[in-house]
Amino acid sequence: MRDYLSKELKRWKPPKPPSLKISFDAALQSYTKKSCMGIVGRNSERTVLGLRMIINNHVPTPLATEALACLQVIQMGLDLGFRDVVIERDSLTIVKKLHAQNEDGSVISAYITNAKSLSEIYYRCNFKHVFLAAFPERD
Repeated sequence: MRDYLSKELKRWKPPKPPSLKISFDAALQSYTKKSCMGIVGRNSERTVLGLRMIINNHVPTPLATEALACLQVIQMGLDLGFRDVVIERDSLTIVKKLHAQNEDGSVISAYITNAKSLSEIYYRCNFKHVFLAAFPERD
């Protein structure tokens, strides 16, 4: 069993200016095929600059939930006018697919292709894998 209190777990750290750090989490209710996600964007002073909750219908799988959530996070940052972002997610599979140079052939390829395309609009968009416990605690 992996020790989740190892040095791999680190507290949330603010981004370096002028970046915005966007963290999010998503869940799927499989029998209704509804997903829900929460998004928070903070600057280097930990000030919340964007907050959103989205409910999606007809989401087939947990992996599709993660991919769709990532796509919606990228869109939220663009909608708010941000151009330099770090997007944190605990889904290593999605982060790897977003960093991959080759075309994704999985069932979520449309989400991945769209996410990559949208991320190119940013001046800088960095996808980072984090452990869920690394998200900020309440102040």
